[in-house]
Amino acid sequence: MIVVAYLLSVAVALVVLATALRRRPTAALPTPPTPTPAPAALPDEAQADIRVILAAAAQLAARLTPTA
Repeated sequence: MIVVAYLLSVAVALVVLATALRRRPTAALPTPPTPTPAPAALPDEAQADIRVILAAAAQLAARLTPTA
């Protein structure tokens, strides 16, 4: 009786494995959208924000860099 239960569980496991590993048809990949062109220049407020972020990053790097 135990042998029958073992063989049945092995058969079920093989069916589950075969179902999980079967190939599924794949749809054609959609074409990627064309990228939008970058603006010629950033707005002034964006440039100021970027300068503030870069200055803060430089200060943090200087603070975290061990002195030699």
